Amino acid sequence: MKSTQAKNKTLLPGQEYPEKNEEQIAGKIVELLQKQMLRLYNKNNQKQLRQIHPKMNGCVKAEFIVDKNLPDELRVGIFKEATCFPAWIRFSNGDTKPLPDWKKDIRGFAIKIMNVPGKKIVESKRDGGNHDFILMNTQNFVSKKVNHFFRILKVVTVPYKPGTFFPKLFSVIRSVPILVRATKAKIKCDHPFSISYFSTVPYRFGDKTKAVKYAVIPSEENKLVYTDSKNKDFLRANMVATLSKYEVTYGFFIQFQTDPEKMPIEDPTVVWDSPLVKVATIRIPTQVFDTPEQNDFGDNLSFNSWHALPEHQPLGNFNRVRKKIYEEMYAFRHKHNKIKDVEPSANSDFFNGTNINQHG
Repeated sequence: MKSTQAKNKTLLPGQEYPEKNEEQIAGKIVELLQKQMLRLYNKNNQKQLRQIHPKMNGCVKAEFIVDKNLPDELRVGIFKEATCFPAWIRFSNGDTKPLPDWKKDIRGFAIKIMNVPGKKIVESKRDGGNHDFILMNTQNFVSKKVNHFFRILKVVTVPYKPGTFFPKLFSVIRSVPILVRATKAKIKCDHPFSISYFSTVPYRFGDKTKAVKYAVIPSEENKLVYTDSKNKDFLRANMVATLSKYEVTYGFFIQFQTDPEKMPIEDPTVVWDSPLVKVATIRIPTQVFDTPEQNDFGDNLSFNSWHALPEHQPLGNFNRVRKKIYEEMYAFRHKHNKIKDVEPSANSDFFNGTNINQHG
């Protein structure tokens, strides 16, 4: 499928084709989302949650272990050396208004890898050498263009007013493909550790002619514990029960863009069909994480795909607008909640209380 944003030119591997008005649309999206948050959290001292993925199923400690003996062409950026990084992983549900866990929803997996050497693309005073990856349960994004996404956001986030029925209806009709993909992206989930997660959007892989998508796939050897599925927060309960007995591992995979026409950078609705290549292992050790302090920490934690090494630069239209949206929405939420603007770091006692301390 050829990207219309390339204006029918021959697409080149790893290349972006930005549209002129992306920055303006990003600003409009930020304004739209901030107004929605002010309507949802309009009471004094009411804590403002995230606009997307506000319901956290758990925030856990993990190891990000770069595989040994990778071939030279895969030893890029964070994967350059066979080493182990400490990390935080936040598992979440996507709906702006948190739903019971038995409802269909988009499921999120955001990982913050710490102590990563090298200057990141976006750095600030709060940066602790951290590299973020953001994934969810679907392999493709719901919208092809950012202006189409903005159009449907206006429909679903702005309250109905007299005289707006027909404009809203027209926008809905024009956005049917987006709504269909959004509906398909929502799934029922019996355990956050049982499903795979995907970046949906592409990233550079060292060379400017190379692009990849990411995937996180659970090990078939994981032992999972299930609790009462009638509990509206049973996904958290399942995580608690599992990590009290067993550690959990995932494979971290990259998927190369092998054909820029069939796997366009600028159209994240297209599912890439190239092979998955494993480059790292994610290990979540046994631990106690469901505490008030750690839950507050996870709710306040921010993730931004631009907190990354240049070798892994985010690519494509939605990644470009994400840069502005994530930073501004993060600052907006933290200002509202009167929370200090910080990034976590990890020292030698990071894994205290986990089985990593028991056998290294």
